[in-house]
Amino acid sequence: MKLTRTAIFALTFWTGAFAFMAVDWVRAAPHNRFDEPPPWQLGQDKVSGSGHCADPLAPAAAK
Repeated sequence: MKLTRTAIFALTFWTGAFAFMAVDWVRAAPHNRFDEPPPWQLGQDKVSGSGHCADPLAPAAAK
């Protein structure tokens, strides 16, 4: 089986891409997705002791 120049380039590219992703996956610090502010709070300081349910714009439960 003879590999064409395009196939060799593609194989080299994808091998390098997967190697980069594997190294990044191993070396990266775990991400806590719950430590992020809600979208409407971006650019503001964090307020301790409150959550999304304390937001005045949050919908209230039906009574």
